[in-house]
Amino acid sequence: MKYNLLMTTRKSFALISGLLFAGMVANSISQRIPVQIVQANQTDNVNEASLELPSVRILEEISAEKKEAPKYAPNPKKVRAIRTYLSSRNAPLAEYAEEFVRAADYYEIDYRLVAAISVIESNGGKHCFKQYNAWGWGKKGFSSWKDGIWTVSKGLSNYYARGLKTPKLISRYYCPPSADSWANKVQFVMNQIGR
Repeated sequence: MKYNLLMTTRKSFALISGLLFAGMVANSISQRIPVQIVQANQTDNVNEASLELPSVRILEEISAEKKEAPKYAPNPKKVRAIRTYLSSRNAPLAEYAEEFVRAADYYEIDYRLVAAISVIESNGGKHCFKQYNAWGWGKKGFSSWKDGIWTVSKGLSNYYARGLKTPKLISRYYCPPSADSWANKVQFVMNQIGR
């Protein structure tokens, strides 16, 4: 009886120790690599020849730091390029073209990138899986289109800071399951905006 109680106690202790160790390892990994798996709905394609986007994205979750738009008039050619392209797609985000350019200038990223991702992920804000989240960004919605544009721009600036300044380089982290396809589509839209 004493032997059985001792063995049961040892097994329980080993099990608890193993669970605690696994929890510490998981916590350590999650602090170093903050990724989340999210579901994103995609119903419209960039063009008829493009392939269907996958529904699962692995994204780096980046908390939004509220920024005020810089007090200057952004480059009107850049604003017009985004507005014209998004308007041609009847995208709700077309009226935020100036905000795209301001956020891009502030965070020193390509002015076309955030708008292009919105086209790939939600057809420019038409089909969002969370409120005001046209980018498949994390698991949350945003309080407004402006909040989404600034949060995503800030997040993408972190990739730029690591030298990842093209859709191809960013895609390995933004959407690893379909990195090449996603990068090609984003680059295609960026090229269309920049015409």
